[in-house]
Amino acid sequence: MATLDQKSPNVLLQSLCCRITGKSEAEVAHQFQYAVRVIGSNYAPTIERDEFLVSEKIKKELLKQRREADAALFSELHRKLQTQSVLKHRWSVLYLLLSLSEDPRKPSSRVGNYGALFAQALPRDAHSTPFYCTRPQSLALGYSERGAALSASVGTSGISSLGVYTLNGPTPTPQSLQPPQSAAGGGQSLGSRLAWTLPVSCSPSTLALPNARPLLSSVGAGEVSETALVRDILYVFQGIDGKFIKMSGPDNCYKIDSKVVLCKSLRDTSSRLAELGWLHNKVRKYTDARSLDRAFGLVGQSFCASLHQELKEYYRLLSVLHSQLQVEDDQGMNVCTEGSLTLRRLLVWMYDPKVRLKTLAALVDFCQGRKGGELASAVHSYGKTGDPQMRALVHHILSLVSHPILNFLYRWIYDGELEDTYHEFFVASDPNVKTDRLWHDKYSLRKSMIPTFITMDQARKVLLIGKSINFLHQVCHDRTPPGKITAASKSADTPKDAAELLSDLEGAFQEKIDAAYFDTSKYLLDVLNRNYLLLEHLQAMRRYLLLGQGDFIRHLMDLLKCLLGTQAGMFSVWTTTLMDPLRR
Repeated sequence: MATLDQKSPNVLLQSLCCRITGKSEAEVAHQFQYAVRVIGSNYAPTIERDEFLVSEKIKKELLKQRREADAALFSELHRKLQTQSVLKHRWSVLYLLLSLSEDPRKPSSRVGNYGALFAQALPRDAHSTPFYCTRPQSLALGYSERGAALSASVGTSGISSLGVYTLNGPTPTPQSLQPPQSAAGGGQSLGSRLAWTLPVSCSPSTLALPNARPLLSSVGAGEVSETALVRDILYVFQGIDGKFIKMSGPDNCYKIDSKVVLCKSLRDTSSRLAELGWLHNKVRKYTDARSLDRAFGLVGQSFCASLHQELKEYYRLLSVLHSQLQVEDDQGMNVCTEGSLTLRRLLVWMYDPKVRLKTLAALVDFCQGRKGGELASAVHSYGKTGDPQMRALVHHILSLVSHPILNFLYRWIYDGELEDTYHEFFVASDPNVKTDRLWHDKYSLRKSMIPTFITMDQARKVLLIGKSINFLHQVCHDRTPPGKITAASKSADTPKDAAELLSDLEGAFQEKIDAAYFDTSKYLLDVLNRNYLLLEHLQAMRRYLLLGQGDFIRHLMDLLKCLLGTQAGMFSVWTTTLMDPLRR
C-alpha cells in the first residue's frame, strides 16, 4: 500500500511543489491546494496552435543567427512536408523543435520564475484565428494590476468593429507566490500568417515601468502624438481615411494633412506605411469589380477567390494589431514599453505583408483584360522568380486559377465533353459544322488560350483525344462508355491536387496525356478495322492508284493485242491510231 501511495497523483503533485519551492511538505500546504485548483480548472492553453506562426518563428531565429541558407532550406522542407500526409500533428513537432533550439542559458521569456508560473492568469476562452484573445501575460503589468481591470479585444476582421469581452482571472494566488509589482510575466505575442511574430519580451526586469520612456515626452504643443498616428495608420491599412491621413484624389495616394504639425521622421514613416492602404485598395477594387462579372469565367472567378484569400489573411493580421491597440487603450498605457505599438515596429512587422500586396497588385495590373488560359499564363509567368516567398505565393494562386482548366481538360480527354460556356478552354467547338465534317472542321485549338505550362504538343494530343471520342460517338455510332476506352486517372478535384499536378508537368501530367492518347487512338482504329474494314478499303485504293486493278488496264490490253503482233516498222502508224480510242 505504501508503494501505491507514493505513486498517487496527490503525492506526486505535493513532491513537485516541494521541489519547485524548495520547502518542506508542511510549508507548501497553500501552494499544494492552489496547484490542485489549477489542475482541476478549465483554463485554456496559452499557446496559439498555429503551424505557420511556429514556422515563422523558426525562420526568424535562423535569420537572427545570420543563417539565411538554413532559413531558405527550412522553408522548402516545410513546404514539402505540408504536401504530404505523413505527420498529422506538424504543429506539435515544429513547436518541440523550436523549444529544443532555445538557449537554456538565456532567461526564459515565457515566465519570469516558477512563482510566476502559479501566479499568471490564464484566459478561459481561447479563440483561433481570425478571433484572437490577448493574453494577460502579453501586458507589461503585474498580476495585481491585471486583476483590477483585465480585458481583451477580439478582432473579427480588418474592417468590422472590434468586440470586447472580459476574461475571468484565476483563483486567488497565495501571497508567497505572487510576483513583485514592478515585474511582469513574459509576453507572449499574437500571431498571424502574414506577419512577423510580435517580439517576445525579455526578462521581467527590462519591463519595469520606471525605465519606460514616456510616449508623449517628445510631443510639442499642438503636435500629433505617435499613438494617434498609429491608430490612423491601422484604418489606412484597410483603405479607410483616418483623422490625419486621407486619400488624395489628384495624387492617387494617401497623404498627411499639411496642417498637421509633425516631425519629418514620423511623417516619412507614416507615408511609407500608408502605401499598404493604396495597395489594398487596388487589389480590393479589382476583386469587387470582377467577382460579380459572370462573363469573367470560372478561371477569373478562381483568381478573384485567391485574391480574397490573401486579403482575408491580411485582415487577420490587422485584427491582431487592432486588438493590441485596444488592450493598450483599455489599460491606459501612456508609456512606450517594449510591447506597445509604434510606427517603427509597424514598419518592420508590415514588411512581408507589403511585399505580398505588391505582388498581388502587380498581378492585378498584368491580368487586366485577360481570361481563361491566357489569365493562367499571366499568373504562371510571375512564378519565374528567385524570391522563394513570392514564388510560393504565385504557385498557390496558380493552383487555384488552373483548377478549372484542368477540370475542363479531364472531362474532354476522358468523356469527350466540352462545357466551356465562357470560352476559357484552349479547345474550341463550332456547333454549325455538320457530322460529315466533324473530324476536319468542328474542333480546333485556341492558341491564345493555351497556358504556358502546357506545350503545343500536349495541346494537340488533348485535341485529338477528345475529337476521337466524339468521332466514335457521332460518326461511328459506338456507344461504348468512355470509362472502358481508357481508364480515367485521378482528376484535379481540389486546388491541392492541381498544385501537385503542376509541380510535375513533365512526369505525371505527361503520362496521363500519353496514356489517354494511346488508348483512345488504339480503340478508334480497332473500331474502324472491325466494323468498317478500313484496311481493305485502303488496299483497294492503293491498287487503283498504282494501276494494279481496274477497267482502265483491261481496256488498254485489249487495244494493244493487235499491236503486239505487227512488225516494228509499222509501230508508229499504229501508235497514232491507237491513242484516239485511249483518249476517248
